Amino acid sequence: MTFSHIFVPYDGSNYSKHAFHTALEIALKFGSKITIATCLYQPSEDEPFYTSEHATAIGSLKENAITELTKLQKMAAASKITIVAHAISCTSVVEAIVTFVNSNKVDLVVMGTRGQTGFKPLLMGSVSVGVSQHAICPILLVK
Repeated sequence: MTFSHIFVPYDGSNYSKHAFHTALEIALKFGSKITIATCLYQPSEDEPFYTSEHATAIGSLKENAITELTKLQKMAAASKITIVAHAISCTSVVEAIVTFVNSNKVDLVVMGTRGQTGFKPLLMGSVSVGVSQHAICPILLVK
């Protein structure tokens, strides 16, 4: 099995950083391209406690995410690995990742087992569980 297109969901957590480095190692072995994406949760306007400040804040978060993703692209450039980065606004992180993976010919998802959700007692995060249940390609979960 070869992996020509690897997808890495990235939230800045240590787990996602480790997943990114693991994806780089795999990409070097297979000559793969990597897509890395940060999903920025934006509540829908009909959710309780939604305010117009949420829309304003998402712009700032997107700028910060793009800055972080650009750093990762530069790090990988020395390895001659092609990396495409996205910052995606969404109302469901799992749905955004699964939709991207299933519609962009991704061969492998490499992601951390837990991220920034703050539920440390869980063995695996809800995002990694959701993606592993619904994506149509292999998933490598990294601790």
